[in-house]
Amino acid sequence: MLAGAVTQFYAALRWPGWATEVASVALDQGTSAWPPPWTREGKDLSAMSRKAIPLAELVSAQQDLARQLGFR
Repeated sequence: MLAGAVTQFYAALRWPGWATEVASVALDQGTSAWPPPWTREGKDLSAMSRKAIPLAELVSAQQDLARQLGFR
């Protein structure tokens, strides 16, 4: 990670203009994406809906989804 591997790791999850878009996201917020990028419908990252939401809400939604999918 210290040698720049983070950029390569996340390359498939970044859309054109992502840096400008996330620059305005507050430190207590995260970016919610719909449909999720790990779904067939979410593969086109430039076409998905994205918005900044409170980080606590984002984590709670992910935990709920993991529970529904049987991962927790």
